[in-house]
Amino acid sequence: MNNTHGKHYPAEIFGFPVENKSKEAENIRRNHQCPFNNNNKCSKQSRLLTYPLGICSTWWPNNSPVAICPKRLLQDKTIFINVANHVFGGMDNVLLFSEVKLKRIGTFDFVLVKHKPISNEIEDFCVVEFQTDSTTGTGKLVKAIEDYMNGEDVTKKSYAFGMNTYNTIKLGFVQMLNKGQVFEVWDKKIIWAVQGYVYKNMVDRFGLRDMKLNKGDANLFFIYDIDYSSNPNNYQLILEEIKSSTIENLMKAFQTADLPKIDDFIKVLHQKLQLNLGIKI
Repeated sequence: MNNTHGKHYPAEIFGFPVENKSKEAENIRRNHQCPFNNNNKCSKQSRLLTYPLGICSTWWPNNSPVAICPKRLLQDKTIFINVANHVFGGMDNVLLFSEVKLKRIGTFDFVLVKHKPISNEIEDFCVVEFQTDSTTGTGKLVKAIEDYMNGEDVTKKSYAFGMNTYNTIKLGFVQMLNKGQVFEVWDKKIIWAVQGYVYKNMVDRFGLRDMKLNKGDANLFFIYDIDYSSNPNNYQLILEEIKSSTIENLMKAFQTADLPKIDDFIKVLHQKLQLNLGIKI
């Protein structure tokens, strides 16, 4: 896919746009902090670096920065506020819990719990799962952050990393089917917070239909983007739209997704035979 924005380098490093060289931004970077996570030390690691791989988003391959770290979605608790207002009708008596485990299902990123006033009795709850993209050729991103931390202008360069969007969608979709069916049976809401680029790719790849917003659906998709135009020194996470789906609809798309043709696989095997790449047994 072509980079329609014409840029191919990190968009945000340690929480700030790479163009932002303010005293605040430079101090955060010097201390390897994450502004989206209460200024705690960035947790992204690379064996090639002695400091964290603090790239929050990149300029590939979208018209806006693509988040490659889940913590990027924590900005200003925007998602949790949006979800609480939509599901509960407000923020009153709502608490947030992270990394909540459920036997045989796995761990939920976040759970929002609405309790009764002056009581620990649960009135309602919902789950929020973050879905961000990942990269290939990560060594190129390591080079990019090294250049940047050494004072080089990365906006004048192009780094040969790619996006691992197919893998992101494939793993995410299995999670949706696994966890989503539980919440459909429970008649509770599970929210998939996803960036517009990844959501559109998923819809196109699986041929998803009927992705509207239906009040009764358990699986909600809160679709976000990173706005870089309104404040170039501090990009903002914005909610673009909300969609929903039933598990039946997701499962149907998963089962009828375009499958590779056997002829294509046989061509690959022929190539290996011609190159004598087989191992005798």
